[in-house]
Amino acid sequence: MATEISFSQPVGRRVVHADRPCGPCGAALWDVAVIGGGMAGLCAAIEARLSGASGVLVLDAAPWALRGGNARHARNLRLAQDAPSPWQPDRYPVAEFAADLARLDGADRALAPEIARGSLALGPWLVEQGVAFEPLAAGDLPWSRRTRFLRGGGQALVNALYARARGLGVHMVHDAAVVGVAKPAETADGTAATLALAGGGGVRALSVVVACGGYAADRASLARSAGSEPSALANRGTPYNRGEPLTALWAAGAAVAGRPGDGHWVAVDARAARDDAGIVARAEGMALGIVVDRWGRRFADERAVTGPARYSHWGRLLAERADPEAWIVLSAEAAASLPPLVYPPIVEATLPALARRCGISAAGLAATLASDPVAAERVGHGRGSVAALPIRPGITFTRHGLAVDDTCRVRVGDGGAAEAVFAAGAAIAGAVMGQGYLSGLGPTLAGVSGRVAGRAAARRVNPAPGASAQSAGARTAAAPVVAPVVAPVVAPVVEAPSSVVDGPGGVSRIASATAAKTASGVALGGGAEEDARRTLTLCNVCGFCTGLCDVFAAAQRRPDLRADDLRHLAHLCHDCRSCFYDCQYAPPHRFAIGVPAALARVRLDHYGDRRLAAGLFWGAVLAVPAAMLLLVPGARLFAVHRGAGAFYAVVPHAVMSALAAGAFGAAGLWLGWRLWRFWLASAGPPVRWSAGVVARALGDALVLRNLGGGRGPGCHDRVGRTDRVRRWSHHVLLIGLALTAAATLVAGVIHAGLGRVAPYPLSSSPVWLGSLGGVAMLVGLAGLEIRRRRADRAPDHGPMAAADRALRGRLAFVAASGLVLLAVRETPAMALSLAVHLGSVVGLALTLPTSKLAHGGFRTLALIREAGERAVRDGGRVSKLGRVGGGGQP
Repeated sequence: MATEISFSQPVGRRVVHADRPCGPCGAALWDVAVIGGGMAGLCAAIEARLSGASGVLVLDAAPWALRGGNARHARNLRLAQDAPSPWQPDRYPVAEFAADLARLDGADRALAPEIARGSLALGPWLVEQGVAFEPLAAGDLPWSRRTRFLRGGGQALVNALYARARGLGVHMVHDAAVVGVAKPAETADGTAATLALAGGGGVRALSVVVACGGYAADRASLARSAGSEPSALANRGTPYNRGEPLTALWAAGAAVAGRPGDGHWVAVDARAARDDAGIVARAEGMALGIVVDRWGRRFADERAVTGPARYSHWGRLLAERADPEAWIVLSAEAAASLPPLVYPPIVEATLPALARRCGISAAGLAATLASDPVAAERVGHGRGSVAALPIRPGITFTRHGLAVDDTCRVRVGDGGAAEAVFAAGAAIAGAVMGQGYLSGLGPTLAGVSGRVAGRAAARRVNPAPGASAQSAGARTAAAPVVAPVVAPVVAPVVEAPSSVVDGPGGVSRIASATAAKTASGVALGGGAEEDARRTLTLCNVCGFCTGLCDVFAAAQRRPDLRADDLRHLAHLCHDCRSCFYDCQYAPPHRFAIGVPAALARVRLDHYGDRRLAAGLFWGAVLAVPAAMLLLVPGARLFAVHRGAGAFYAVVPHAVMSALAAGAFGAAGLWLGWRLWRFWLASAGPPVRWSAGVVARALGDALVLRNLGGGRGPGCHDRVGRTDRVRRWSHHVLLIGLALTAAATLVAGVIHAGLGRVAPYPLSSSPVWLGSLGGVAMLVGLAGLEIRRRRADRAPDHGPMAAADRALRGRLAFVAASGLVLLAVRETPAMALSLAVHLGSVVGLALTLPTSKLAHGGFRTLALIREAGERAVRDGGRVSKLGRVGGGGQP
C-alpha cells in the first residue's frame, strides 16, 4: 500500500506543505484519511495508528503555521475523575458529568453519556501523547473540579499532538482543503471513498474521519440561518472552518444534528479581527453600564446574567438580532475598573460627543437616559466623562453538523449508518451539545470523539490483529459508503504567507511579521516599551501562558505595565521561547505577538549603547598594545624573556595591577549603582522575605534552572522538547570564567604571600586553572554559537541576536588571547600577546555595566523579587514544585 501523497495538480496559488515527502496521489490508497488537523483530527489519527492502521493521512485546510483549528484557542478540558488529582482539586464523577450533559437542550441521550465516560480516560491518554497540564500547586489557576487546564494553552496541546502523530508515522498535508467526499472509485475491493480537494485532485481511503469543524468561517451560511447581516458577525476561531465536507455529506443523505446557524456565540469587541481573535476579543463590562443599539435603545437587562455564562448570554442576544451590533455605554470611572483589555474603551467628555464618535443616535441615547433613571445612574450621566465599547456576536463553533452513532459513524437519513465515514469534534457538536454549552466541553468532545472515530475507522480496515487492510476491505465490500457526487466547489484562495519556508527536516520556520503596521486595532511597531506593553497587555487578557513561566504571572500582578515593570519582566524572561511556540497569536497571525523579541528589545535598551560597549572593548584591545609600542623600547619589546618576572620586564607589575584594578573597580561601582537603581525601580506588588525564599531564587539563578524549563516538563518548540545544549553551554562558559578568575586570585596569593613572581611553570595551579578556564570558555561559546545557528530565527529580536554574537566574540577573543599568550610566552611575540590579552581583559571589564555581560546581575535580582512576590500569595511557603508558587508538571 502506498504511504505517500501529492496533488495531481497545483492547488490554486497556494503552497502545499507536507510534513513528509510526497508521492503520486493516484497510487495511494490509505487505510484512514482524516479531514481536519485540529484536536479531533489529531486524536483520531493517533488513535487510528495505535489501533493498527498502517497508512493514516491528515488533510488540513490551514497552512502549516496556523495549523490546529479551533484547538489553538482552547484553555481547558472538562474531564471526569474519580478522585482528586494534581490538576483537579476534587471528584467529578462520570454520572455527574453525564447529568450535566443531559441538561443541555437537544443533546443526544445515547451519545452524550459516552462522551462523559470517555472523558475519564482522556486526561491520562493525552499525557501519554505528550500533552502537559498545569498543576494546581502552581497557584496560577482558578479553582475548578470539573476542568483541567492546559500548560501553555491550546497551541501547546496542538504542538504536542502533532509531534506525537509525526512520531507514529502519520502523514500530514496542509493547505489541502477537502470540498467533498466523492463517489467511491472502482477499486479491487470497491469500498474506497474519494476525497475531492479544492483546486483539483483527490485522495482515496478505506475509512474517512470528518473532523474539520463546522462552518463558523462561512458568514453567508451563518447569516442565512440567524437572519443577521453577514458583515456584522465575527468568527473567533480559525478562518478555515468553511464546512464544505458537511455540505457534501448532507447532500448525500447524511443525517443532520443541531439547528442551522446555531453555535456557541460570545459577545466580542467589534474592533477585533473578524477571524481568529479568540479569547482576547471577548467583551467585558455589560453589567457596569448599559447596552444600546445604534438608535440608543436598551434591549436587555444588563445584570440578568453576571456569572461566566454572561459571555454566551450576550452572544446569543446579539446573534438573534437583525442588526447585531451594539455598544456598552458606561461612566469613565466604571471603565477604569475593567480588567485589562486589548481594545481600550472609547472615552469622551460628553455623551453627545461619545454618541457621534460611535455612530449612536445622540437623541435616542438621551431619551433612554431621561426615561430610565437606572440607566442614567450606571452611565453617570452629567457627572463626568463617559466611555463606550462596541460589541458584536462572535461565534466559537457551530452546533449544526452530523448525527453519529456511538462509534461515531455518520448516520444516514434512512436510519442506518455510513460504514466508511466517521465524524468527530465540532462536526458532531449539535448531537452532543444540542443548543447548550458547558465550560471546557468543546476540547473534551474533540478528544473523546476523535479517539472513538479513529479507533473505529482503523478497526473497519483491520478488524482482527494481523489482518491486512485489503482483506478487511474485502469482507466489507457490500457495506454502504456515503457517496455524493460533488459538484465543483471553489474554495477561497488563501495566499500562503511568504514567511513560511522549509526548515531542517521538512519543518517550517516562521519569519517575524515585521512589515505589519496595525492588527485590527492593535497597533504594531513603535518603541521597545510600547511594543512590550502592547504584547504583555494581550498576554494579560489571554492568560493561557500564566503557568508557563514566571513572566506571565508576574505581568498579571503588574497590570499597569509601567516602564519599570517592563524592565523587571524583561530581565525575568530567560528567552526559552516556549511562549512563542505556544502562542496562538504568534506570527503569521495578524496580532504578531512575540514575547521573547518584545522583552529582548526592552533588555537591550536597558543594557546600554551597544556601540559604546563595542568601542570600549576594541578601543582597549588596540590602546594597550599601541601604548606599549610607544613607551617600550623595541629591543626590550621584541626580546625573548624567560623565567620569573618575564612579564614585568615589559609591563611593570604596578602598571599592570593598576590598570586591571582600575578597570574592574570602576566597572564594579558603575554596575553596582545600576543594579541598585534597578532593584529600587522594580518594586511593585508586596513582597515577603525569608531565608528559604531568597535561597531558592539564588539557587535558580546559579543553576540556570529556568533555561531548562524550571522544574516543569521543560522548554519546547513546535516539533517537541528542545535540547539542553543552551543550558549546559552556559554552565561550561560560567565554569570557564570562574576558573580564570580563580587562576588570577591564586596567582595573586602566590605573588603576595609567597613572593613568587609570574610567569609560573606549566604545572602550577594558576597556569592549569587559567588554561582549563580558557578552553571551557571556548567550548561553551562554541556550543552557544552552534545552537544559535541551528535555532529558529522567528522568535529572534535581530539587534539582540547581534549583541549576543558580539558578546560571544569578545569573550572568545579574551579566552583565545590568553591561550595564545601561554603558547608564545617564551618567544619574541610574548610582549605584544601580553598587551593584546591585557587590553581585552580591561576592555571586557569596562563593558561589563553596559552590555549583556551584566544580564546575570539583573536577572538574579528579578528572580529574587519574583520569589518575594509569590511568597506573599503563597503565605511564604516554598512550593513543592521547587519554587515559590512555581509551575510545571510534577
